[in-house]
Amino acid sequence: MNNFHNVNNLNNLAQQKLQSNRVKISIRNWSNAPLQDLLNFISRNIRLTIMNVTTEGPLMVGYVNNMNDAKNLKRFDGSKFAGNNLKIEILDGDNNSTSSTVNLLKSFLYKRYDPNTKMLDLSNLQDDPALVSSGLFNSVSTKSRSFPAMMKIASKENAMIVESVNLAENNLRDLNFVSSLAQTYPKLKNLCLANNQINKLRAMEVWKNKFKHLRELLMINNPITQEKLYKSEMLNVFPRLVVLDNVVVRDEAKLTSIYNLPMQKQQFFFEDNSLGSSSTDFITNFLNLWDFNRSQLLGLYTPQSQFSVSIDSSLPTNSVKVSDQTPSFGYYLPNSRNITKISTPKLIQERLCQDQNQIMNAFNSLPKTKHELLENPSAYSMETVSLPLLNGFIITLHGYFAEIEKPELENKKPTSGKARRFNTGYSSNNNKKLSKKSFDRTWVIVPVGDSVVIASDLLTIRPYAFGSWEISGSAKTLQLPPEIQAKLNTEQLLLLEKLHSETKLTAEYTYMLAEQSKWEYNMAVATFQNNANNLPPNAFV
Repeated sequence: MNNFHNVNNLNNLAQQKLQSNRVKISIRNWSNAPLQDLLNFISRNIRLTIMNVTTEGPLMVGYVNNMNDAKNLKRFDGSKFAGNNLKIEILDGDNNSTSSTVNLLKSFLYKRYDPNTKMLDLSNLQDDPALVSSGLFNSVSTKSRSFPAMMKIASKENAMIVESVNLAENNLRDLNFVSSLAQTYPKLKNLCLANNQINKLRAMEVWKNKFKHLRELLMINNPITQEKLYKSEMLNVFPRLVVLDNVVVRDEAKLTSIYNLPMQKQQFFFEDNSLGSSSTDFITNFLNLWDFNRSQLLGLYTPQSQFSVSIDSSLPTNSVKVSDQTPSFGYYLPNSRNITKISTPKLIQERLCQDQNQIMNAFNSLPKTKHELLENPSAYSMETVSLPLLNGFIITLHGYFAEIEKPELENKKPTSGKARRFNTGYSSNNNKKLSKKSFDRTWVIVPVGDSVVIASDLLTIRPYAFGSWEISGSAKTLQLPPEIQAKLNTEQLLLLEKLHSETKLTAEYTYMLAEQSKWEYNMAVATFQNNANNLPPNAFV
């Protein structure tokens, strides 16, 4: 018995050694005949058997037993078969094949590059003769490998100064296989994606915050251009976009001047000392009840009060050392009112809680939490400004909390009516792990007699990131450079600060609002109120 066992072991070892010696090869220009005819041709003329054969479009890939067999096969490179000359390459153990591919891609890049316009034309890759003959862009799998390889080569070509890229007519449904373009050309100014098949707004998120200098984008003849939020989403993804589909969408001069305004981050900002004291007391008491007994908060809300939750799923950048790169939002998705993700008016309206019962149901649908404002105050930021129109004030808090327990409604059946939408079982397929979350929360507070009520309560949930209040960029005040300040009088400077605080608009939009309103406060407030719902998400800090 032991002898048989030893023989089997020897056979297994021999088989493993044989497989380890196998060499990967590829053959092109055979497709005028059936694959079996090609294999028979090789077996008859070269006395070789090709194993584990697969095809990728016009490319046939397989294995031979060893390098000697691979070299014997290579000798027949250029042989006539079915009216074509076979192209045979050794894919493993042969640096010549890799070198050949690199040279081919480099030659292609320079052929498609115009140094006068600094444009790289990568349109219609699947029909380029050089790429077709190489088989590099003839299938989804080869495209996914070849484009990043091309971009890696391009990144090392210092002689190619690229400001514009044309990716038209590439049958793109999303940006997955061309996503590496952002790493190679992060300062790209002009991009053409015309005549593709991109049909979903979220397809563009792969490039969000990547092309920070992109000035012009061409997307015509893509289904995405018919989406209701198309324009606002493009403005959100590309913060310095000026021209979209040949239409000017931003004032370039104003945009340039705004981006030159230095901004200073500030952890706590209070319009005056009294607001600082009252808002600090409010936040401390509110978070304590939110963490331990949310039902006691209902007295602060009236039948006219509003509450909503919104998810900002954008991942923190790699520069953030401590952050959650795989966040779960399963408990929040059924309630999220992020209008860049939902577009139907019915859902937008339904996810706005407008009376005490709806607000309490919403509270109970969210995980129980623990804020650490007292234990770790440096991780939080607060801003309080007056709201003259309502004789009230606005408090904005940034920080984080830990989810410590599942929601009260987690195991309850949905009830009838509008409360049904707060049952978290609605998203049972979503990941619901308990973890830390960063957040932004804004309350509009209105005095009533000797107490206050909450007119509006907006909670935005984001992936956890250490120092989230700095990352959010919300706690900022405007500070103008001397050359800008010299052009504005004291009243104009104060108006900018006040509008920025009250509207939560970015520097760019605050400046434009003031100019378009002829530096009149009441007109600026009215303009903002009439157009706030039409502004893109990136208009706000």
